[in-house]
Amino acid sequence: MTQQHCPSAPQRPAIVGHRGASAHAPENTLGAFRRALEDGAQLLECDVHLSADGEVVVMHDETIDRTAAEDSPLRTGAIGDLTRAELDTVLLADGERVPSLAELFEMTTAPVFIEVKVAAAARAVAELLRGLPAGTPAADSTVISFHADALAEIRRATDTPVSYLVEQVDEQAIATAGELGAAGMGPSINGLSLRAAAAVHEAGMTVNPWTVNTAAQLEVALACGVDTLTTDDPAWLQRELDVRRG
Repeated sequence: MTQQHCPSAPQRPAIVGHRGASAHAPENTLGAFRRALEDGAQLLECDVHLSADGEVVVMHDETIDRTAAEDSPLRTGAIGDLTRAELDTVLLADGERVPSLAELFEMTTAPVFIEVKVAAAARAVAELLRGLPAGTPAADSTVISFHADALAEIRRATDTPVSYLVEQVDEQAIATAGELGAAGMGPSINGLSLRAAAAVHEAGMTVNPWTVNTAAQLEVALACGVDTLTTDDPAWLQRELDVRRG
């Protein structure tokens, strides 16, 4: 599919803080999530893995190696090989710690796009979702993943909506999302096109591109009538939307 502009949509998309406000605070930390909310994000996005003892851990990578601070007591290791107690010793930038999904649920005042990075974490995520009190912001969250089997597990175990992540929309991806009963699809902004956006909407799903960090990317997303905008910098994106749409 070739990238091209789509007819403008009247509705203002919701801003999603990618790993929090990760342009200004250490990614996937409670500080980054607080900053995103302060900067106008209507939703948060986080990544989750499963610790060695079954705790749902908020971190993008499979290991702590990239994000652990130089003075962290523990600086290397796979999340799946570390217990929650061991992860509690990890120091991130700005004195932040590795949060659990439960901690994020407790502090957030907005729904969360929860990206399940490994399918094995889906069941534990579902258990946490089932335990959320109705009416709380976290209870309106959505699970997102590149792994169809993870989304299928969430759909079997909860009423939580799911959104299927893809690099680029094609007929097979739309078919898979349809089989999952997905509420949305999340293509890369660099793979978004008129045909892709229209096909997802025609299939009855929302279009939730990632990650919109430049004016050029924003122009494409807005022209294609997306439903949400995932960004590292919610404050910047809010200013840009204000200028364009008032």
